[in-house]
Amino acid sequence: MQITKFQFLRSPNLIAPTSGSLISLGCGDFSQRFKGRVLLRWLTCLPTTLALSEADLEGPTTAVLPRLLFALSEHARINDDPIRVLHKSSTALRLWLPSDDQKAAEAAAALTCHILLEIQRGNPPSVSTARLWASLHSRFWNQTHAHLARAAQQLDILFTRLDLDGRQFLQLGQGCRLRLCSETLTDRTPLFARMGTDKAALHHLMQHRGVPLPTQEVVESLEQALAAAERIGWPMVLKLASGGKGRGVWVGLSDPEGLRQAWHSQAQGVQARQLVQQTLVGDDHRFLVIQGELMAVAQRQPAFLVSDGRRPLGDQIAALNADPLRGLGYERLKNRVPVDTRLHQLLAKQGFSVDSVPAEGTQIQLSRTANISQGGSAVDCSDRVHPDNRRLAEDIARLIGGDVIGLDLISRNIGVSWRRGGTWLLEANLSPGLRPHLVANPQSDLCQRILRRLMGDSPRAGRIPTALITGSLGKTTASRMLAHLLQSAGLRVGLTSSTGMELDGQVILKGDCAGGKAALHLLQDRRVEAMVAEIARGGLIKGGLGIARADVSAVLNIHDNHVGMDGIRSRADLARIKAVVAKAAERLLVLNADDPLVLAMARHRNPASVALVSEEPGCAAWHAHRRAGHLAVSYGKGREGKVTLHRQGQPLLSMPLREIPAADDGTIATIAIAAAFATAMAHGLGLNSTQTLKGLRDYGLQASHRNGRFEILMREPWHLVLCWADGPDAMASISNYAIAATETAPQRRVLLCSVPDTRPDDYVREVGRATWGFHLVICAAWFERDGRTPDEVPALLEEGVRSLGSGRPTALLAGEESAAVLLLAQQLRPGDFCVVCSFDTYNMRERLLAALR
Repeated sequence: MQITKFQFLRSPNLIAPTSGSLISLGCGDFSQRFKGRVLLRWLTCLPTTLALSEADLEGPTTAVLPRLLFALSEHARINDDPIRVLHKSSTALRLWLPSDDQKAAEAAAALTCHILLEIQRGNPPSVSTARLWASLHSRFWNQTHAHLARAAQQLDILFTRLDLDGRQFLQLGQGCRLRLCSETLTDRTPLFARMGTDKAALHHLMQHRGVPLPTQEVVESLEQALAAAERIGWPMVLKLASGGKGRGVWVGLSDPEGLRQAWHSQAQGVQARQLVQQTLVGDDHRFLVIQGELMAVAQRQPAFLVSDGRRPLGDQIAALNADPLRGLGYERLKNRVPVDTRLHQLLAKQGFSVDSVPAEGTQIQLSRTANISQGGSAVDCSDRVHPDNRRLAEDIARLIGGDVIGLDLISRNIGVSWRRGGTWLLEANLSPGLRPHLVANPQSDLCQRILRRLMGDSPRAGRIPTALITGSLGKTTASRMLAHLLQSAGLRVGLTSSTGMELDGQVILKGDCAGGKAALHLLQDRRVEAMVAEIARGGLIKGGLGIARADVSAVLNIHDNHVGMDGIRSRADLARIKAVVAKAAERLLVLNADDPLVLAMARHRNPASVALVSEEPGCAAWHAHRRAGHLAVSYGKGREGKVTLHRQGQPLLSMPLREIPAADDGTIATIAIAAAFATAMAHGLGLNSTQTLKGLRDYGLQASHRNGRFEILMREPWHLVLCWADGPDAMASISNYAIAATETAPQRRVLLCSVPDTRPDDYVREVGRATWGFHLVICAAWFERDGRTPDEVPALLEEGVRSLGSGRPTALLAGEESAAVLLLAQQLRPGDFCVVCSFDTYNMRERLLAALR
């Protein structure tokens, strides 16, 4: 049994609306049955509590493996959707595992296979088991992050888990509106506030501000501790000067011998500074203050049990720890009670041992501290807090500073004002755990209230304007144009496209970044105020979209330039893939009304949230949409063409194509289409007509606007244009452009073009047939080949050119693009109009300038 294929898909994707992993398993007998009792006993070796019963683990591999995998991955995912069996047989199994993290899903799958194989072979747990478990455990969600992330889902706040140098963070929101949390420590916590986590420093900070405090002294040796205890009085408390989670705290030390034992048991190598503190009588309370407002109060209770009078205490403690609500570490809300030296000492002080059988009804204390991490519990007392005590907690939090403050107070009666005595501040935490409050009130909306306080109550909390653009042709130009319109309106814009990743028009990363993964990277950048992402087919199929929701989405067209690749058999298949982007649009979906497959994506949407684009004079669906008062955009090509935005049946703005600099006096039809879509999307993102018109009039004035797309590299001694053309339709557009550009001053038109090896033969020939607008065509092979020789693709292109009949272009074969550039340099004459189409425009630009300058 082994994993034969693993694929992680971000949400949404072609399988599900949420993230998950496609896991294929083979090379095994999947009909073999497992005994639940044996498997359950084997699993006790893992330091975890699995939500599995003996019955869950009984049956054939095809049933047991998915259940085990789902249980092992429980703490590595937020998504609680069930695991799905997509295919099963006696020799293979294919699963869909809902998962948020690729590495976690891979680790869970590897551990699952390992466990079942070891049981089949009769082997006990091994070093490999421990290594695989450690790999999975390292990918578990931090418990606080998980609770906040689930609350974010309920509030529709976008979140991302970040793993940086072994540390986990939770990002809430996007771009300039994002917030970062490390548990409940937020990115706006001032450095000064950190002194509040040092118990000695906190005491010093508060002692002259009217805050009730216990008597305490800082000590660095046992001798100092003994002397301090005599001054403060017995019994006393010994604790680390800083730290939390109940670690290093000894309560109720009543004599020097007890203090000596506690001192020597402390981790002296970790921290020498200790606190000797007076023993306070009262209940332990955790106050949670968010941005100066008290949100919740929990009374923490030390772990205890009430004896049943029948079983030894050891068995009763084991039964208590078997509670499915208790776990190890931070797997569950409650922790198991540690069976350690402290427990034995505490039992002995009460006159018991783990072998004792106390009388029925006897309450047995199992911990001196009330921390949840030490097995404690809690009850909610938020509604019993006296107004003075509420004000005290909020004042202390303001004195410390920071977004989230946890205050530990001892109080005899939290409903009585602290001014009457009986209430003291013990500690403050800048990253307080939420478990006391969630244990006290599991149904509480505390996490949602925290997020509303941190992110705001707006339905768009943490969101920045986002746009997704897909289609077969013209995506990059439309994406660049929309990014420019937003930037022209005063926003700092992140852009991902097939030519790279940009911020404010400056290239951050070169190469193909047309996908959700690159867009997610920019959405983690606080400088980004708006985001435009080109989404290509390949990324959707292989990795999912990754951006669950966008303000606007656009689908430009569906052509057959990828039919035959990645299992795509038809344009309808392509439309199904592109529809993932369409479904992500929340405010406005912009569609090509002239393409039936694209237009069909509007069927299940409110027409008011759809904008239709059509070439003049407009198709029937476009006219009906416009007459109904919905958003509609028309465009015309050529020197007399224009782009017009209609709303409520009336023109809202109109821009002559010749006034857009990048249109080259209206000769580039691609600009007309891009302008139509960009105008509609800009409207959906809130730009007014004045802002849109200003941006269109500026588009093409910067070199970055035309980078690799109708980019003019030279004007003398020949006119040299660098472009990208994927497929026959794109090449036909290039032919039209070349003819239009040379209409007023006839020139010889020269083309250098290549096609990727992955395209079918007929497709390559069709590209050759679309070069009819040129006099000379140099046929080349793309430098990245997929099994073909360097001569195959050029030969197929030449066949297509020859099929044009009389008056066809002259075709020259050149092999790889590097050789084609040298051939082009030999063939060019002064005054020629030359277009070079390449899928690698960055390297091609360098080759051309080196060869032709």
